[in-house]
Amino acid sequence: MTFLYQNNFRLFILANKILFSGYISNYLFLLLVNPGIPGKENYQDIFIKNYKGSLKLLQRCDECKIVIHKNLKSKHCAYCNICILRYDHHCPWIGKCVGKYNFIIFYLFLILLLLFILNGLIIFILYLKNFKNI
Repeated sequence: MTFLYQNNFRLFILANKILFSGYISNYLFLLLVNPGIPGKENYQDIFIKNYKGSLKLLQRCDECKIVIHKNLKSKHCAYCNICILRYDHHCPWIGKCVGKYNFIIFYLFLILLLLFILNGLIIFILYLKNFKNI
């Protein structure tokens, strides 16, 4: 196992530890962030006061019974049973929706996962090369 302490392996193993800790911390942060659940504000009252009664740009969710501006691009998630602002999709990996507030964090999560897997693949290839040289 002394080959793991050679210079080329040490760098990749250190990078693997850093990527793994970044991946786990990003995953935990992703679990805690609100995906875009609308607040308790009554958007209909705010819109009527500001735009003098033009209700064409409002949409109402029949299941949640909330009224939201159409520019917020809200959609009701069947899995979570809530409306999400700028709904992208419901992700089974994190067990929640991807929406307005966690969109960037989710894609950072995927990038870190990809880098972690690629780094592990490089370590495995270097291990096989070193194993053939023994």
